[in-house]
Amino acid sequence: MAVLPRPAAASSITTDRQKATRIYNQIQSINGRVELLGQKYDGAKVKLQKINNEIVNTKAVVAGIQGRVNNNNKQLRADAIFAYVTNGAAASNNPLFSSNASNIGATNVYNQLAQGNISSTIASLKNYRIELTQERSILNSEDAQARAAATVAASSFHNAKVLQATLQRALGQVKGQIATYVAEVAAAAAAKSAGKLRSAKPVKGYPAPPPDSRANIAIRAAESYLGTWYCWGGASRRCVDCSGLVMLAYDAAGIAFPHYSGGQWDDTARVPLYDIQPGDLLFYGYNGDQHVAMYVGHGQMIEAEETGTRVHIVPIRLGYGFAGVGRPRA
Repeated sequence: MAVLPRPAAASSITTDRQKATRIYNQIQSINGRVELLGQKYDGAKVKLQKINNEIVNTKAVVAGIQGRVNNNNKQLRADAIFAYVTNGAAASNNPLFSSNASNIGATNVYNQLAQGNISSTIASLKNYRIELTQERSILNSEDAQARAAATVAASSFHNAKVLQATLQRALGQVKGQIATYVAEVAAAAAAKSAGKLRSAKPVKGYPAPPPDSRANIAIRAAESYLGTWYCWGGASRRCVDCSGLVMLAYDAAGIAFPHYSGGQWDDTARVPLYDIQPGDLLFYGYNGDQHVAMYVGHGQMIEAEETGTRVHIVPIRLGYGFAGVGRPRA
């Protein structure tokens, strides 16, 4: 039996669909890598802020110790001069030192104290100088850490810019019928995620944490940013990034989060997918270090996704890079 050749039109459609799938996967991959760099940038900024705070504290400690060293130096000079001028305790009985007996007695007491202070002042001075050396070493280390964190932030920003140029080239292929096929692939991925959510089963022996009573406040706060542009490191009405949006939303509900998705992962309790509730956070990447979004119910989540987009509500994604669900600890 002869096999009829496939019509050219059918072959073309198949090729276009395959191309659309490749483009969709490429865009997802690049977006994930860019977002990862964005969160590395945020994480570096959080670390840099922490180090800068430590530097301020260390400088205050150094200044305090330096002040005590200066005071001890002055005291040591005064004690040494006094002991020398009075020639020790014997000089306290010299009638030339004072005009009456009561003053002679007081001078004698002070002279003995002054001589005793010399040894204690020297010991104290040595201790303070050792502390000063140690604190200055800590300060130098903190300065080096701060420079390293700043370098990581700058490197992440540069690498993301390079990747975004690649992304723009990929997006440039999404035209005409290919764009329709790419949209179909995306819709199929969203439907698959919704199916996973509906079919999620309770996990035996894994009790769900209590729901967060402030979740609704956070959701309303997040939704007030709908339409706000995405920008790297953003956390304001002008523009936000993914972790910036979550941070601002939960700040309105009285829960503090760092401006870094990996830090937000650390600050939330793991929740099985079957128990996801509005206000829970969906994380992507290793330990949430790539992206974070907020579940708003009915299979939808709100997010600041990537450069060139605005804050929007979309079907949840449980495919590429999905790491798990986290619930804020109220």
